[in-house]
Amino acid sequence: MAACLSSLGHDQYSSNNFDELFNLPRYKRYYDFSSYQVNDHLENHSNKRFKFSHDDVPSFKKVLDDNVEKKVLEFSSNKLPCLKMVAGSLYIPKDNPKKPLGEDAHFIHEVYQTIGVADGVGGWAQHGIDAGIYARELMKNSLIATDNEPTKGHVNPKRVLEEAYKNTKPEGSSTACIITLNSEKSTIVAANVGDSGFFLTRKEKIIYKSPIQQRGSFGCPYQLGNCRDNPSVAQEMELNVEKDDILMIGTDGMLDNMNESEIEEIVRRAIDEKLKAKELAKKIGNIALYNSFDRFADTPYARASKGRHKGGRIDDITVIVAYIQ
Repeated sequence: MAACLSSLGHDQYSSNNFDELFNLPRYKRYYDFSSYQVNDHLENHSNKRFKFSHDDVPSFKKVLDDNVEKKVLEFSSNKLPCLKMVAGSLYIPKDNPKKPLGEDAHFIHEVYQTIGVADGVGGWAQHGIDAGIYARELMKNSLIATDNEPTKGHVNPKRVLEEAYKNTKPEGSSTACIITLNSEKSTIVAANVGDSGFFLTRKEKIIYKSPIQQRGSFGCPYQLGNCRDNPSVAQEMELNVEKDDILMIGTDGMLDNMNESEIEEIVRRAIDEKLKAKELAKKIGNIALYNSFDRFADTPYARASKGRHKGGRIDDITVIVAYIQ
């Protein structure tokens, strides 16, 4: 499963340094569905935004361009929030020439402090369907729904999912996790469907990990889509947050290949090195990628399989890191 989204684009990136370090296959595309700005250049695996080439996006971009100035002014005219999220992301699609964009998708809405990931369910490939298309459309529509949400008060992630689900028409299905910061209450509010999810760390320790939504058998997550689940099954969570907390949201390509102890160690080093959010996302994603190729690694996926699988799991990997400041 996997797919990556942004509001404005995809492009190739260089991963030479990482290839040399781990001697792994090169991952050639990064596809970030973020908010409003467009940048023409991309550092390795970093959270940049570029022009989106899909046919349906120009009209979407126009909607954003027409409304962003008004939205920013409305937002800035309010009382300054006590806390804010500063987010960065990494997407590494699985090396598959038939699906160069992979099956993951994500977005970052900087103005309304909301982030989300989706992971297209790979089983649709047996029916000749690319579930990544569904995941990308779901995240595009989630970004649009987020942009409209504050007219009803604070962003409500479940309501965002409901609106996005209603407007997503391609065949396929996807897991999804959307999180927003409620600065007035100093909380994060999340809605999760399936086996994407998040960690919240405080003082270098994980204090919360979101539960997985899965039907009886191993590898059968809840999923939004055609003839599948709908947003009524979404698990809603609200957690208190403090300044300097770190939120990490990812698809199962990250969660299946990263132990909590590894994440805590990476976060500890990131704090010491004063890494930016996108730099920490890159480190987490690169270790998840390395573990996915290790046939002997003790991974969450191997343990959950109860002996049916050993080592890591090769999959698309999406990581969003958000610093609470």
